[in-house]
Formats: sequence, structure tokens, C-alpha cells
Amino acid sequence: MLPVVDKQLLHTETWLTHRLAELDGHTHQPLLRRFATWHLLPTLRARAARQPLTASARQFTGEQFAHARVFLAWLDERGLDLPRCGQADLDAWHATHPKSQRRALASFLTWAMNSHHISRLDLPALPRGNSAPLTQRRRLELIRRAATDDQMPLRARVTACLVLLYAQPITRIMRLTLDDISINDTEVRLRLGDPPCPVPEPFAALLLQLAESRANMNTAANPRARWLFPGQSARELLNAATIREELRLLDFPSGAAREAALRQLVLQAPAPIVAEMLGYTPQATTRQAAAVGSPWSRYAAGDHSK
Repeated sequence: MLPVVDKQLLHTETWLTHRLAELDGHTHQPLLRRFATWHLLPTLRARAARQPLTASARQFTGEQFAHARVFLAWLDERGLDLPRCGQADLDAWHATHPKSQRRALASFLTWAMNSHHISRLDLPALPRGNSAPLTQRRRLELIRRAATDDQMPLRARVTACLVLLYAQPITRIMRLTLDDISINDTEVRLRLGDPPCPVPEPFAALLLQLAESRANMNTAANPRARWLFPGQSARELLNAATIREELRLLDFPSGAAREAALRQLVLQAPAPIVAEMLGYTPQATTRQAAAVGSPWSRYAAGDHSK
């Protein structure tokens, strides 16, 4: 009898309410409230009316709001406000910020120009296509850094290793639980697909250390959480955008690293076997194997355990 409520839309509305409450009394709050109320939420509601929203749609909406806030603070540092922002200022922002932030800010700037909060300016074109591929040498350097750099946050080190060693997407990594980790005699295994993957040292020690000292476990709702990367409550896991941005700031290109890892893995083993162990579809790993000229590209898919 009740109307269907989109879970992702509800989460976004709640998240925006909290973020705006944090800005109560701040000079940027009225503008950011209008941006959220008259652009972000109507856009998301229109998408939800067509089909259920994905977690990535919710995350990108949050990034759009967050980077609008960061951009306004950046203008403050330059002694400017939005109406006085000129083309040179906009070009300076785009020249000093990564593509992900420029993409997230585009909707705010377009809305601000259409709403006459800023002069009509030219938005620099975003580069198209994928970034330069990560070489195997660079991948090994990043693995070594993640495994040995004690100055890096533990959760970032574990996430980086999961991307670089097992070609795991950040969104899938965030869904791992303590039950996915098993210890058989002296071997640590991690269930990413079937069968679970062996975890080599020193990454195994890092993984077990994270399992014993997870963040966000000091709230009343969280002691029972089984997530390896818990969020603020027992039902929530850590936002993928949070860890993705953390890796970016540490100079770990998660997208390029995952692709490089998958390329190397299908060179070392048949694509169907890689798919089974890492939770990929056989079609995805077979396409990657064909692209890199894997010697296993003719290996037939199916059950090879017999």
C-alpha cells in the first residue's frame, strides 16, 4: 500500500541534510542548499523515477556537493566569491585539480551559470578516454610501497594490495567481510571467488592486522559489524569514494592499477581460472586475455577441477 522508496535516494537526502546542518551559519550554506535542493535532488529523483538508483549514482551526487563546497572554499582563499570568479580563476582551478574533481564540479558550475550566480564562462574540456596504462614495473613498485610503507594508513595499504594483486574494484573490496578471511594451518586465504585465493606475506599480515583493528568500531551500533571496512553504523560499509580519494591522494591510481593487475594475471593463468578465483565473469577475463595476447587465450572455460 505504501509507495516504493528508493534506498539510494533516501540515503542521499539524509546525507545532504546532515552536510547542510554542518554548514549552519556558514556563508556558503544558502548557495549550497539551493544547489542541493534545486539541482542535485531533482536530478536524482528523476533518475529514480526511471529505474532504481545505484550506489555509484549516490556517491557521485555526494562528490558533486563536496567539490562544490571545496571550490567555494578555494575561492575564499583567493579573496574571491562566486560572482567575481573569472575565466582565469576557473582555468586555474582546472589546471591544478585532477580529472575526477573537475568532472564532479562541472554540474555545479553549469547550474551556477544557468542560475546567474556566476558569469557565463567556458568550462575547459575534460580529457577523454582512459589514463595511460600502468606498466608492470610501476605496478611492482606500488605493491612494494603498499607492503612496506608504515606511514600509509593501514586500510589504504590493504586496499591498494587488493587492487594491485587481485585486480579487485574498490566497490567490491568495500563489501568484504571478516567471514571472507580464513586461516588454514599457516596459510591465509581470502574469498574473492571460488576457490578462495591464497594471500602471500607480507600482505597476509597486513590483512589480519586490519581485521583486528578496524576503524569505526567505537560506536554503539558497530561492535557486531562484520564488514572489513565498516562505515559509521553496523548496517553501513565504508563509502567507496572515500577510500578511492584516499588512494588518489597517496598517488595510487586505482583504476589503472586494477587493469594492470588483471592484464598480468591473465598472462600467468587461464582467463576462466582467473575469473573463478577473483569473482569476474569469464567473458571479462577472456576479453582482457585476448587484448594482451595471453598464451592461455585458447584455454576452454568450464570446470577444470576433475
